[in-house]
Amino acid sequence: MRVRKAWIVSCFAVFCSISSTLAAQTSDGSDNFGTTDGIDLWIPASSFTGPAGWIEGPAFGYFYSTSEASYHAVVPLPQGALLDSWRAFFYDGSGTNNFTIGLVKWLDDTTANPTPGNQGFGVFTSSGTPGYNNHHQVENLTIDLREPSSGGVTRTEAADFYSFYVVMPQDFQVAFKGVRVVWHRQVSPAPSAATFNDDDTQFVGVLDQTGLFTPNLDGPNPKRSGNRNNIGDVWVVATYNSTGADASAKPLKARAHLLVTVPLYMDWDSREVGK
Repeated sequence: MRVRKAWIVSCFAVFCSISSTLAAQTSDGSDNFGTTDGIDLWIPASSFTGPAGWIEGPAFGYFYSTSEASYHAVVPLPQGALLDSWRAFFYDGSGTNNFTIGLVKWLDDTTANPTPGNQGFGVFTSSGTPGYNNHHQVENLTIDLREPSSGGVTRTEAADFYSFYVVMPQDFQVAFKGVRVVWHRQVSPAPSAATFNDDDTQFVGVLDQTGLFTPNLDGPNPKRSGNRNNIGDVWVVATYNSTGADASAKPLKARAHLLVTVPLYMDWDSREVGK
């Protein structure tokens, strides 16, 4: 197929160049808009539930427990969100007791014989007597509410959720204010073809690791339905990993629409003929 390779490659190169200049999302949020925005989600201590005895203290929104117990609060993030990090705010003035907080995923399903389970993530326990303090935990965790709990469960049947838990001692000198979650939206993995259930990626050509697109030969192609030409529209997906970035930095992903059309034929219908 006589597609103008230079034009396609140059467009893709510009696309990659623009993408590579953007900064990766920081672990503790930013003020950008879109998929790189660090969105704050506050889950206050008042949202945590459990046994009786979860009491608000005299000031600053801190809660303490009148008995040794654990309390939970759901993390209300949508499917596919990326949980960058969380920061727990606490008070520990006790020389003998500590405060613990952790993130956990609860797996279940809607089958007749469900298989519940759980998966733990970041956990923090205070130590010493730091007084008013906070702990920052990097997660870089993609929220998946459809992860099967067992091999016999499908993603449609899965019913999962995430929550934070705190383990509190019976000590007025240990209190908890809440947890601040920083998350951002992600671009979902797109289908290779711009049209669902299409086969264009099998026939339009090949894109190598350097970004060079080599179109397929001219059609018609007997291997395609309808004996069509090797044309189509597909997605070009680019991923940029910043060299020297810290471990919490995430790769930048973007995509562009690539249209591979028929060859440019010469117009033999001369308007001077017949004059």
